[in-house]
Amino acid sequence: MNHIKYIGTFICMMMLWGCSQGNVNIVGQTEDTLPVFPDYDGVTVPVNIAPLNLSLLEPGEYHLTVMGANSSINVRSKNSAFDIPLKAWRKLLASNTDKEICMKVSKKTPEGWIAYKDILVRVSSEAIDPYLAYRKIPPYEQWNRMGIYQRHLESFEETPIFENKMTDYGCVNCHTFNQRQPNQMLFHSRAKAPGTAYIHNGIVNKLNTRTPETNANMQYPYWHPSGRYVVASVNSTWESYYYHSNDRVEVFDTESDVYVYDMEGNEVFGNELLASPSAYETFPTFSPDGKSLYFCTAEFVDSLAYHIEQLKYSLCRVDFDAETATIGTKVDTLFSAKKTGMSLSHPRISPDGSKMVVCLTKYGNFPANKKDADLYIIDMSTGEMKLLEGANSQRADSYHSWSGNSHWMVFSSRRINGYYSRPYITYIDEQGRASKPFLLPQHNPYKFYQDQMMSYNLPELIMAKVENIQRKIALTLKNQAGTDMVYRKN
Repeated sequence: MNHIKYIGTFICMMMLWGCSQGNVNIVGQTEDTLPVFPDYDGVTVPVNIAPLNLSLLEPGEYHLTVMGANSSINVRSKNSAFDIPLKAWRKLLASNTDKEICMKVSKKTPEGWIAYKDILVRVSSEAIDPYLAYRKIPPYEQWNRMGIYQRHLESFEETPIFENKMTDYGCVNCHTFNQRQPNQMLFHSRAKAPGTAYIHNGIVNKLNTRTPETNANMQYPYWHPSGRYVVASVNSTWESYYYHSNDRVEVFDTESDVYVYDMEGNEVFGNELLASPSAYETFPTFSPDGKSLYFCTAEFVDSLAYHIEQLKYSLCRVDFDAETATIGTKVDTLFSAKKTGMSLSHPRISPDGSKMVVCLTKYGNFPANKKDADLYIIDMSTGEMKLLEGANSQRADSYHSWSGNSHWMVFSSRRINGYYSRPYITYIDEQGRASKPFLLPQHNPYKFYQDQMMSYNLPELIMAKVENIQRKIALTLKNQAGTDMVYRKN
């Protein structure tokens, strides 16, 4: 091992005293690169996160000490990883809120135990919503084996919400929850058991959301805070594969409009501002107060598959009145694709209404497949947009979701290898600055993510666990005719 610095002074030994626990006597320090995965140095984590386990990338005998202000945890490597005890980790985090903890890795050598550079982690007293829901799908949208799952962020428990094997392996489309509540959600099922599954307080209903006046079923949905309405786009989606491009697959819409669904009245309504024949409208969202409806829109492109670089989306806003169930008649353009030359997608407003995070690319509206996809943050009081520095990478960063306290955000990133989207978590402060993101913890993270041949799609933070009723959902989708939605013009 190169660059070993032996410690011979009393002062240096006192600095390393915490690492002399567990029958490990550290005799030196190395400046070599720490052979662990993932990189947790300098991250900020919520007080209720699962242990930040580390995988070892080089053979050998290793030791880990996790040190807080008044206590420490000692772990020996096993199966090329450190598996930190859950109870001890929770206790250490709880007693070190708004402070830094130190993770020190040392390796056994002929000269003795040699320590690597400390991994410093800041523990925030602000908790994150305890569950994360996501769709796991093979890369490039091959949906023969997929499902919607939930992960307990305070432990390593993962359970299915719905797997497509329950409906003969048909596609399970995007899911959404009302205000991060697990008891009111919906998702669309395609192919062999088509229909929109609407789950409310354990009751499952099948909705037929396509009408003679709309060109498709709801695809990208978002709840109104009242829980009565869902705004969604209806899309005719296609794929093209480009072997000469860095972005090997392009997903695009040849048609798309935005409508509002009244979940109590089983009605669909909209107007020409959100369903123009000369534009593509998609990715709608409501403001936290429910008075504004935001959506993305792009001008029509002729022979779109051959001129995909011309497809650029702007961000617009229109009034919404929940009392009268009406959409406004004046559209405000908040981000112009023509002026900027960029394309915007996935607007998501923090629950406190102060910030919006969006995804920008050079063109198109499916950033998960685009290497240049980056997250930007908008100050809702001033309209100022800036790069969400610290959160982005050289590969696709997209599909973001806020926690209830408007500080934690989860997003999908392909920064590890460019092929698979993985969930990362970052802290957003009052000034809209992002902390260094950290990868969702696992027991043996390197082995887990190397073996995991599925992408994490559309991660959504939720406040509690979704009830296990997937058999009831499957039977409803397969056996019921479903309730037809009726269209009315706004």
